[in-house]
Amino acid sequence: MRHKISFVISFFFIALFISTGISHGLSIPSYDVSKENTSLGPFDLYVIKDETMKLSIDDVASGSIHGELTSSRFYIQSTNTNYWFCFTLTNNSQKQIARVIHLDEPFAHDVDLYYRAKNTWHHDQAGLAIPLNERLINNRNPVFTIRIAPHQSITIYIKLHSNYGMLTIGCFVEEPSAFLKREQLVTACYFFYFGTVFALLMYNTFLFFSLREKLYAYYVLHGLCFGAWVMLYSGFDLYTGIHESYHYRLNAITNFVLVFLSLFSRELLQTKTNLPKIDTTLLIIAAISLISGITSFIDITYYQYLTFIAFPSYIFFIYVGIYAQAKHIELSSYYLLSMSMYFLGIILLALLLMDLIPYNIVTRYSYLPGSMAELTIFSLALAHRVKLLQKQNMAFQLELIKTERKAKERLEIVVTERTAELMRANNELERMAKQDGLTGLANRRLLDERLHHEWQVLKREKKTLSVIMCDIDYFKLFNDYYGHQEGDKSLTKVAQAIATSLKRPDDLAGRYGGEEFLIILPHTDSKGAVKVATRIEQTIADMALEHVKSKVADHVTLSFGVASMLPCEDIAPEQIVSFADEALYEAKRQGRNRVNTSHQTV
Repeated sequence: MRHKISFVISFFFIALFISTGISHGLSIPSYDVSKENTSLGPFDLYVIKDETMKLSIDDVASGSIHGELTSSRFYIQSTNTNYWFCFTLTNNSQKQIARVIHLDEPFAHDVDLYYRAKNTWHHDQAGLAIPLNERLINNRNPVFTIRIAPHQSITIYIKLHSNYGMLTIGCFVEEPSAFLKREQLVTACYFFYFGTVFALLMYNTFLFFSLREKLYAYYVLHGLCFGAWVMLYSGFDLYTGIHESYHYRLNAITNFVLVFLSLFSRELLQTKTNLPKIDTTLLIIAAISLISGITSFIDITYYQYLTFIAFPSYIFFIYVGIYAQAKHIELSSYYLLSMSMYFLGIILLALLLMDLIPYNIVTRYSYLPGSMAELTIFSLALAHRVKLLQKQNMAFQLELIKTERKAKERLEIVVTERTAELMRANNELERMAKQDGLTGLANRRLLDERLHHEWQVLKREKKTLSVIMCDIDYFKLFNDYYGHQEGDKSLTKVAQAIATSLKRPDDLAGRYGGEEFLIILPHTDSKGAVKVATRIEQTIADMALEHVKSKVADHVTLSFGVASMLPCEDIAPEQIVSFADEALYEAKRQGRNRVNTSHQTV
């Protein structure tokens, strides 16, 4: 009988052992968080790796799935695994407490938190798959809050899946006030970094536009890409509402950090001239990084292979700095110091993410001051480079001054003569630019400039502009009979007659082309323009220049087309000339030797 009772008791405890999950030899860690200022991190978690990615919360909570203990700073090796983390929080105090459970990295795709509440599963979601405005707490990292009643224990189950591999994430349990202080401090540090980088990039962007040297463009693009990656890596881009797929894809920008850093190194150290073999290797690194960046943008799973490109590349950059320093290449000391600090921060972060070194504030965040130091020292190097160029330019100028002094006595006479010739040439060019070579009136170029100027002035003043287009009647017959030399003389005399007929200083007459003349009359209406044309007609008649081949008179005569307009926005200045030309054509059609006014006159 006693044997039967012992057997039943043993069977009961075995069944209880199996049903509570103790069959796998490990229990879920439990922590008392009721004391004030209690924070967990790092602490032990019970982890179940679901490589099938099919386990439900009921499967995990049943206790029938084998797991193991791990640190709350855990390493995500595979993107094809769901990780279930379990731990128990106990409140041994007399009052209800609130605690924040959060992960310190934003790159988990799905983070689901479960715990029992009134015989049902309470479920909260976060991670990149959930937009910030749909999360319980609007934070770039997965953050959850729980409330624990007095003398209550709650077992927390967290399911995590990441599309990034070879990375570490930490889990923390804190009081809300402690969490807010931590978040404010981290946010302030990040924004100090972003502000510093922005200032450096803006400064060198202005230098690029001033100097037009691609070295400054490579610097700006390198810093811009790294700053963008920091924003993506830290999760601050999520506050912009960026879609999850673009958040993943834009991480490929890290490859372009290497692309522009390689190109910047080539330009800064002038490796094409100073270090030809190293120059070729830098181009190869840039090409491989470019291809890797495009590939990672298409499929983010290739992003994890960046480590195998970046690590040897940064070692090579350090080697380049050391070798260039040994060769006494200008600015190599800046380059070596900058790359050393940058490389140290990046390598510490890479080793941390691969779970090869322990987590602390130095290993996690040293890449930020390393990046600021790199960009600052590079900026100083570029400023020093400008100073070197200024010194070289000054030395060249001093040498030039010495040379000029030595040759001054020999060249003084020649310079004086050449200066006089140049002044005469300039005067002649000035005259040719504004005057017609034959008649001495304004040429076509000056007429066009004055027409546009007067149009704008009169448009503002809302005053009338008039123009007169005129030409010599039967001038071709004149040339054929008297010869071109006499024709040129007659053009000159007609031009003089037109010039003397203008009474106001603002009026301008010029040779428009061939035997055509254009007269611009600001502040003149149609009647006033007709009077000017009539005056010119009378002056020409008084000159009585012989023209036996004319079909309208025995002397030289002119036909006139007059147009007047009130300048406005909708009409181009050339339109008034066109109207005057049409009026001139009509005067010729009506028999020539007359003044005709355009019907378009306003």
